[in-house]
Amino acid sequence: MDLVDRYGQDGGGRADERPTGETVKTRLGRLLAIQEQLLTNLHSLRDLVQWLDEVVRLERGRDDEICPLADLAELLADGDEAGRSAVRACFAAWESLLAVGITGVRDNGELAADVDPERLATGLMAALQGGLLLARTTRDVRRLEVALDIALGYVRTHAVTP
Repeated sequence: MDLVDRYGQDGGGRADERPTGETVKTRLGRLLAIQEQLLTNLHSLRDLVQWLDEVVRLERGRDDEICPLADLAELLADGDEAGRSAVRACFAAWESLLAVGITGVRDNGELAADVDPERLATGLMAALQGGLLLARTTRDVRRLEVALDIALGYVRTHAVTP
């Protein structure tokens, strides 16, 4: 599957057309499907690192013409309620998948029993989304790597040492 299939068009529109709530919903659905594949296998800190590495790898290989974040920003700025609703639902589902994975890591004994998976998932999502925005606006994927490394460092502060 190429990047256009992953993040791009909804089966008919051109990449330079103004996004609608439906096209963004379709794009977000594809994005979420990819993340679901990656996050359903999250059972250890090593798996979390592999997920983060894959996110960076996908960003490195991203076609500059395809930028779902730009579409999202345009929809949100214009007050498109359907677009806003699609973004909220996608991010909530994505963060929930991440929280479930982190719960599994905790339950496997790699994170402290009192760790809050939802809080860690929110922090990782904030680092991911902020890092993606910085990487795309500066065309420097290292900014994404830095954001994710810092977030991962925080997660590791909750690791149980053998």
